[in-house]
Amino acid sequence: MRQVKFGYWADFRNPDNSGRSFVDLYRATFRQIERAEELGFNSVWFTEHHFTDDGYLPALMPMAAAVAARTSRIKVGTYVLLAPFTHPLKLAEEGAVVDTISNGRLRLGLGQGYAVEEFAGFGVKRGERLGRTIETIEILKRAWTAERFSYSGKYYNFADVRILPPPVSRPHPEILWGAAAKKAIVRGAELGVSFAATGGGGNIALYMDALRAQGRDPANFSFVCNQTVYVADSADDAWSDIERPLMYQAELYSRWISRAQGIDPAQSFIRPDPERLRRTSIIGTPDQVRDRLREMLRKHHYTELIVVTQLPGLDPARALRSLERFGSEVMPSITEV
Repeated sequence: MRQVKFGYWADFRNPDNSGRSFVDLYRATFRQIERAEELGFNSVWFTEHHFTDDGYLPALMPMAAAVAARTSRIKVGTYVLLAPFTHPLKLAEEGAVVDTISNGRLRLGLGQGYAVEEFAGFGVKRGERLGRTIETIEILKRAWTAERFSYSGKYYNFADVRILPPPVSRPHPEILWGAAAKKAIVRGAELGVSFAATGGGGNIALYMDALRAQGRDPANFSFVCNQTVYVADSADDAWSDIERPLMYQAELYSRWISRAQGIDPAQSFIRPDPERLRRTSIIGTPDQVRDRLREMLRKHHYTELIVVTQLPGLDPARALRSLERFGSEVMPSITEV
C-alpha cells in the first residue's frame, strides 16, 4: 500500500459568456480553496498563461501569497509557473516572501512554456526556454541560502546579491519540473527535482526510470498530476454540467499545442472531442468516481493527484458542490492504494 494525497486546481478563468465578474469568480474560488482545506486536501495549485480572452491566471506569486494568507495548513503550489517569463532573482524574492507568509507551505512547479503567442508577447525567443528554465533553477537554489552570491550564465549574469527574507522551507521550497516531452522529462530528472506531470500519468514511469539512471531514489521525490474529476448524482448529470466548459478548454489547448508543435489540431493530445473528453474525465456518482480513481492510482505512481473541478465558465456553486462531495464521500476512502 502507498499513500496518495489530493490537491485542488484553480486557474481563475472567466470566459466572456460566463455572466459573472472576475471579482465574483475570484471570491467564489477563494471559498472553494478554503473549503478544500477544511475537507482535508493536502494542497492547492495555480496554473499560468498569458494574453488569453478568459483572463487565465497570469500572476501566480501574488495569488499564492493571497491564498497563503487566507489559509493555515494547505500547501500552496504552482503547476506550473512559466520560468522564461520571470527574472530568477525576482522569482527568488517572491517565492521567499510566499514561503514566509505561509510558514513553509510553498511548492514551486516550473515549466518552460510552449505557447507561441506568449513568447512573442514577452519578447523572449522560444529557443531559449530550456536554457532559461535550467538557469532559473540553479539560481533559485543558490539564492534561497540567504548568502551573497554571483552568477554567470548564458542568459543571466549578476554579482554579489543576497535574497532576504530567507524561505522558511529547508533547504528551500520544493521545486517540481513540469514537462510532457520525453527529452524534457529526462532533463528534469537530471536536475534532481520532483515532477509535475503535465502530459498524463504515463510519463511518471519515464521520470522514475530517469531518476534511477542518475542514481537517485524515486522515493525521495514527488510525482504530481492533474485530472478532471466531477461528482454528481449520475455520470449523465456530471457530463451535462461540464461538457461545455471542458470542450471550451480543450479547444484552447488544442490551438496552443498545435501551433507550438506545427501539427494539425486534430493530432493534439488535448482536443475538443466530446467522446474522448468524457472517457478520459473521471465523472459520475461517488462510487463511480472512487472506482475509477482507484484504478488510475494503481496504474500510475502518483504521490499526489490534483483534482480539477472548477472548469472555465462552470458555475462556481456547482463546482463547490462537486468539491464537497468529493472531499466528504470519495477522498477519505482512497488515501491509500
